[in-house]
Amino acid sequence: MRSQSPGYPNAPLAKAIHSVRMIFDADRRNPIDRELAAKHIGYSGSSGAADKAIATLAHYGLTEKVGKGEIRVSQLALDIIHPAKAEDRKRALLQAAFNPQIFKDIRERFPEGHVSEGALESYLKRENFLDRAITPVTKAYLETCRLLEQENVFAVFDEGEDGGGDLRLSEDEDAGPTNSSAVTRSATSPNDPFSIPQAMPGTASAGENDIKIMLDGDRLRVSAFVDLKGAKRLVKALRANMALLEIDDDDDDDIG
Repeated sequence: MRSQSPGYPNAPLAKAIHSVRMIFDADRRNPIDRELAAKHIGYSGSSGAADKAIATLAHYGLTEKVGKGEIRVSQLALDIIHPAKAEDRKRALLQAAFNPQIFKDIRERFPEGHVSEGALESYLKRENFLDRAITPVTKAYLETCRLLEQENVFAVFDEGEDGGGDLRLSEDEDAGPTNSSAVTRSATSPNDPFSIPQAMPGTASAGENDIKIMLDGDRLRVSAFVDLKGAKRLVKALRANMALLEIDDDDDDDIG
């Protein structure tokens, strides 16, 4: 019988961002003791609650280990609290939101993007989470998703024919979500939190109007067989995801 649940963030992403901002304001990205980091975010010192708060920052990728008992603010956190441009913040928010393994698992299990508390609680029980962990995980996940909506960050997981999950990133509301188009990063980077098992291979074929796009380094692999309506949707999907390649619209006159 399990004595503890799988690892999970104990607070939503918005609260974690607030905490890591306090650490950055005090010590920038200098390596500091975990106990000092806990004091920066309002704890008197090391304690069970403080340890959970510091661990939550690590779950989201907002801090990183730099030595025994030491951490520092990560570049990912810096991209959120002091982004060079708005697109950097959106990309970093998305990466942080689904950096926790349990959040990636939930998103793949409920690809429609909306899930009730009841369904989420049932899923967590089947995944061997203890009762005392289910409420914090549920609250943290749902509030994190609401943050992404408020920030106009869109992430849609589509279930491919092979059962693998594909991740589509959209920076353009006009493109709108579609059930048959997906963008995923190449699986060549196992440590990339965007990497999804069984990602679409570059040689995959597509049925009519079944659009699949994969980010492979600084290139996009596109698999599509479309009619006129599908072609228009493909153009919208490409435009919506130009931020992934850091393409300036002014430099690309071929996509009308």
